[in-house]
Amino acid sequence: MALAGSGAISFANIRDEFSPGSNTSVSLGDYYRQGSKIKAKAGDNNATHLASAVPTSGALALSDYYGTGLGFQFIISSDATDQNLSTIFGDDYDLDYLKLVVINSGVTVGGTSTSTPAINVPSGGAGTITITNNGNIYGKGGAAGSVGGDAIVAASACSVVNNGNIKSGGGGGGNGGAGGNGVTPINASLNNFTDEGGTPYGSGNTPNNDVPSWFSNYGGSHDLNGQGVVADRKWCGVDLNALQSGRVNNSWGFFTTSSSFRGSLANRGPFYCSFQLGTQGTYTLSSATITSTYGSGYGSPQINISTSNSSASQGQGGGTYTGGQTMNLSADTTYYLVGFLSNISGGTNLYYNNFDFNFSLTVNTITSGGSAGAGGVGGSYNASAGSGGSGGSAGGTNAGAGGAGGNGGALGAAGSNGTAGGNGGGSEITYPSSAPTNGGSAGTGGAAGKYINGQSNVTLTNNGTVAGNIS
Repeated sequence: MALAGSGAISFANIRDEFSPGSNTSVSLGDYYRQGSKIKAKAGDNNATHLASAVPTSGALALSDYYGTGLGFQFIISSDATDQNLSTIFGDDYDLDYLKLVVINSGVTVGGTSTSTPAINVPSGGAGTITITNNGNIYGKGGAAGSVGGDAIVAASACSVVNNGNIKSGGGGGGNGGAGGNGVTPINASLNNFTDEGGTPYGSGNTPNNDVPSWFSNYGGSHDLNGQGVVADRKWCGVDLNALQSGRVNNSWGFFTTSSSFRGSLANRGPFYCSFQLGTQGTYTLSSATITSTYGSGYGSPQINISTSNSSASQGQGGGTYTGGQTMNLSADTTYYLVGFLSNISGGTNLYYNNFDFNFSLTVNTITSGGSAGAGGVGGSYNASAGSGGSGGSAGGTNAGAGGAGGNGGALGAAGSNGTAGGNGGGSEITYPSSAPTNGGSAGTGGAAGKYINGQSNVTLTNNGTVAGNIS
């Protein structure tokens, strides 16, 4: 308690202020500032010495001690942030002297992060520490879904007299959930489709009958045309682009549509083509031998799909397939398709029977769910609470929309929860990844920070407003 600022003052008053508990006689010479009774302020102490009016030498009078005291006072007269009392009082923080911090009316002290309080009273403080708030002490708002920052953290004993506002940072609003992926059927584009075996013409208006280097199933005889057997069963190329004279019809060749490509021939083959697909996915293959005039026994159709024309069954999707099987194929990858029959060897021909296959371009593909809305930031010493972001719209048919983010909490208040993302729909697939998927869960709003953290070390006299949690 500082001495009176006017009126009667005694030697005993001076002794009791600056040498409390002693009953010795008083000599003013013992009570110079920076002497043994009134210690000098440390060089890193930013507060004002309460005995700054007491001379350090020369004549002394009782009036020199009016309004003086044993301690230090720090007045915050303009907006400030991250005030640490050990920094304010420096090396005098652990000195058993009175320490006063006063926040003037209209002044705000704020924390700049959720890990740094507006006012920190760290451990190691000694003497009576009193914070008088006539303005505002506000914590930092939490990011989306995060806890707000504290207004006051006290690890040393102190008194807080609140005549204004002490509020923690608001909690951040919870993030929304991402929309679930959906599945929808599309017709994939067929790109760079090439007849590798039948065209261009070889000699005598007959196809080249090319095969990949690994193919040896027919003993070296790969006649697409039936030459020397049935002279009018001739190959027609891709979509009739290589019509041969003497053909009986336009049925034998490769044919492409927006939903499939197929091959049909009246002899043993093999088919040999290359292609690329515009969409990654799981594709379906069908194939058959159609027996009519000249018997059966040619075996089952075998369709080899590979990323290599020098070895069979290589690369993604590589394998030998029979009708009705599915395969996982990538986009923009060159595949080689070779179709042949399992029991044909040497000079055996199909004559009037057909060998056909159909490759469906209809494929289920993933559509992306909408993006999640971000939660709003919590209210801060220098900013109002933020609104949650809107969830993104679904990125395609059957996909779920993204959920909206929750609003940030005002100073001293928790943030709102976000909204869950919508579920995706459509047929179930497992490639290129499993879908459809459910929307993401809603994020929980962050709690408000603490207006006082370290309640057991604080004696609070509240004449104003407090908001937030306390512990």
